[in-house]
Amino acid sequence: MREIVVSGIGIISSIGNNIDETYASLLEKRSGIGKIEILDTLRRDEFLLGEIKLSHEQLIDFAEVDSAKAWTRTALLGIVAAKQAIKDSGIEAKNCSLISASTVGGMDRSELYFKDFLTEAKHKSYIDSHHAGNSTEMIAGQTGIKGLITTISTACSSSLNSIIFGCDLIKSGKAKTVIAGGTDSLSKFTLNGFNTLMIHDRELCRPFDESRRGLNLGEGAAYLVLEEKSAAIAAGRKIYALVAGYANANDAHHQTASSGDGKGPFMAMKNAIEMAGIKPKDINYINVHGTGTENNDLTESIALKRLFGEKIPDFSSTKAYTGHTLGAAGAIESAISILALDKSVAFPNINFKSPIKETRLIPVTEAKKLKKAEHILTNSFGFGGNDSSIVFSALKKKTSGANKPKLLENPVFINGSGCVSPQNTLNNNYLHDNILEHDRNFLQIVKPNYRDFIDIKVLRRMSKIVRMGMVSSATALQEAAIEIPDAIMTATGMGCQNDTEIFLSSIIDDKEGLLAPTSFIRSTHNTVSGAIALAQQNHSCNLTFVHRTFSFESALLNSMMMLNNNKAKNILLGGFDEITEVSWLIKTKIEFFKTDPINNLQLFDDKQKGALAGEGSSFFVLSNEENDKSYAKILGVSMFFRPENNEEIKHKVLAFLNQYSMKAKDVDLVIMGFNGDQEFDDIYRNIEKDLFAETSRANYKHLCGEYDTSAAFATWLAAGILKENKIPEAIIREKTDKDSICNILVYNQFRGINHSLILLEKV
Repeated sequence: MREIVVSGIGIISSIGNNIDETYASLLEKRSGIGKIEILDTLRRDEFLLGEIKLSHEQLIDFAEVDSAKAWTRTALLGIVAAKQAIKDSGIEAKNCSLISASTVGGMDRSELYFKDFLTEAKHKSYIDSHHAGNSTEMIAGQTGIKGLITTISTACSSSLNSIIFGCDLIKSGKAKTVIAGGTDSLSKFTLNGFNTLMIHDRELCRPFDESRRGLNLGEGAAYLVLEEKSAAIAAGRKIYALVAGYANANDAHHQTASSGDGKGPFMAMKNAIEMAGIKPKDINYINVHGTGTENNDLTESIALKRLFGEKIPDFSSTKAYTGHTLGAAGAIESAISILALDKSVAFPNINFKSPIKETRLIPVTEAKKLKKAEHILTNSFGFGGNDSSIVFSALKKKTSGANKPKLLENPVFINGSGCVSPQNTLNNNYLHDNILEHDRNFLQIVKPNYRDFIDIKVLRRMSKIVRMGMVSSATALQEAAIEIPDAIMTATGMGCQNDTEIFLSSIIDDKEGLLAPTSFIRSTHNTVSGAIALAQQNHSCNLTFVHRTFSFESALLNSMMMLNNNKAKNILLGGFDEITEVSWLIKTKIEFFKTDPINNLQLFDDKQKGALAGEGSSFFVLSNEENDKSYAKILGVSMFFRPENNEEIKHKVLAFLNQYSMKAKDVDLVIMGFNGDQEFDDIYRNIEKDLFAETSRANYKHLCGEYDTSAAFATWLAAGILKENKIPEAIIREKTDKDSICNILVYNQFRGINHSLILLEKV
């Protein structure tokens, strides 16, 4: 297999604004956790945080960006770390891909201006920056990155998963160089959220200590430059480490708490070590997840003993230095782990006094010179039971000289699907009749009878978007005759919007007073995927992508890579988003959505600015082999960011088709994402005029509305057309006289910024 190395590191946290300052703080046992000075919270005197002691204005200067633009703290931290990584490596950024991670996105600005967004919207320039993908796009814009970009959000394991995905992209030949990591800033939302769970310590956190009472939150960002070893050597770059092994697993126990037997953490560590081709005894040091909470540290201790027996390597948690930096933690601690490898040192687990009585494990408490530093393991575990581990190894002096594998992009087969939408699509009715007409501000799903799919005991605790995902995923699995898939890949632009709005409003209205934890727990982007895994008791790989109209396409790409590399035989793939009165109202302030009610079947004649908002959930069971359930196959998927003009878009479309030995005239049907926004619908008009004037063309957003993962609905529709060899009259824009439909191209874009292509073919 292709060997991936780290050739650049960038990091900023409460213990240092770069890698050298970070290393010095670790050796000197200098924690960055202290009294709150930057975050504007009414709880200033109650808690300790790992703050970066730069105000918003100072951080703008430090990041060297245009002060006139609307920046979130999350984006600024990411820009600082990414620039450092690029400079450290000496790569040319424009040729790189960027895989970033975040849990809070632009919450640091949203919580300041949320009420204003609902009224006068004086600060409307910050509305779109709430999106988790915004920071990724800001980083790309400030560094000149032109390759594939996307964002992952799997709670506290997010950025470790971004590194894993980045490695897989290179191994699959989808990227040559990847900048991977994550960024998160402190916010009142997370501070109060973790306080409602009663796991935020009011004193300095004490990971793996018997007296531990919770975590201290922190903020920061870190990015690694990943590239193939041979390319790094040829370029003469410094190679910090080999990314030798990695794995993601799911605990499938509880949305926030980890299991008593540590199955998820155990599987993540075990599988990462096996991928590295080594034994547990070969690990020289472990940077553990170690949050300082009672549940997490006990579970991780149990998992360590289960895997390593009585010969547990030196280990420590560095969260007592930085605080828990949430989505950035995996990347920050990867940088620290690489430092441990590079300097042959195990860093102290500060504040430790007494071992946990159940396991009696004692971490390293002073900086310790490692006798051998060949293999370092780092862990990141998150809400939804999402657990990830990576093994970083020292580069061997003699390389293996193994031949590069022949890169294949085989099609994947759709063996089942399920769709909940504003139409009667639940029973895979492919819209040949009974098209629903709506006169309203936004389109909402046709509500299923949830009791037919979900146990009544748990149904009442589920939010709407979770119910949507549970129903559509169950339908897909049933059609494919699969009970438990080998992996779960999900996508959402905004996640559980309703729960986020409820908790955010409560913080403001109740002045950070008595708050209920339920909405906070459900506000994470990977809530749906975690709920599905929990219901299935599915411990396999489980990722959630959250980058606007790249969300579903990124999850699809990862699914195809896993199936092509035989990491799975079947995968449950889904895309889902919900619309609320609040989210619709806020987005009308920046003309993303139409203000006045509209008949959805007259959408394309409407002259209002913006799109018709909608929602939906579409799931698929994908397989790497055709079987008697297969009715369509996906040949490929492509994404491109900020094309300069229509000519570049045209070139990208033709280049994509050329990969499959096709020209524009060979496409039987193009399904395009016209959404009624006259300004941006012109992009589709230009493409159909230049490339597809003689091709059958279709619309779909008048049926489902505009939302980040609407391409999943279009893919569901395309699969149904191939299955039945019939185009629904309700979607036809222009039809040729071809007798059969053998292939379909789905083309979607977001306001001229994010463009995606999905190519399907009849089985």
